[in-house]
Amino acid sequence: MIRRHLTLAIALVIAVASPVRAAALFEYGPRPPQSVFDPGGFLDPANLRKISDPLAAVYKTEGVDVIVVVLADLGNAPPEHVASRFAEAWCTAPLHCVVLCVPGHAESPWIIPGGRLFGQLVPEQVRQAVDAARRRAASEPKPAAQVAAAANEAADLLRYWMANAINRSENIRTESARMREELRNKGDRLRILLLAAAAAVIPVAVGLSLLIVKLRNRGPRSFPKQPWKPRLGAPNAGGNHAVVDLGAPPP
Repeated sequence: MIRRHLTLAIALVIAVASPVRAAALFEYGPRPPQSVFDPGGFLDPANLRKISDPLAAVYKTEGVDVIVVVLADLGNAPPEHVASRFAEAWCTAPLHCVVLCVPGHAESPWIIPGGRLFGQLVPEQVRQAVDAARRRAASEPKPAAQVAAAANEAADLLRYWMANAINRSENIRTESARMREELRNKGDRLRILLLAAAAAVIPVAVGLSLLIVKLRNRGPRSFPKQPWKPRLGAPNAGGNHAVVDLGAPPP
């Protein structure tokens, strides 16, 4: 018993320590308290709060996590790869998104969603929604406004997808309950039919059994006539103590 408890405690410590160790090994360190990571100071404090506060509120109330990462350069790394590394190190929500911004880059900002619930979404619909959100964000005249617009668009997408996932799960539960109820009702009806069939078959079986017994017992109600044969040449058989005289033996 003690060994099992010790094993469970060690597993729990490892599970809790794994995200901490991953964050510690991440080259950008632990996640900042705000939802915006801007080591170069691209955003002024007012814009930073304007972007971060709504994201923190959405994360607290609806469970969707959006982080904004502003980097000076990505090097040769694809944006999806960079965003996935930040998500793995900092995001724990089942549905999250990294808004990756490189000031001056023609394709910035990127909106890259992920999480456990992301696999339940239709890829083509996700791609179309993300492309439309990026176009709307890129239409802003100033880079800081583009970052704020991309963050808002990402939050709206996650909230919409989260609501759909919840509704889909509720529909699945409702449909499963309905199917179980139908199967239960069908089982009850089948049992009733079997009982009714048994109740109808038993009298018929008893009647057939009685009829068969009656037919087997049919016949004459008297003893059959016995054949009689004469004994020792007499016309009739003798009764008890009957004696036949055969005469004297020859000399």
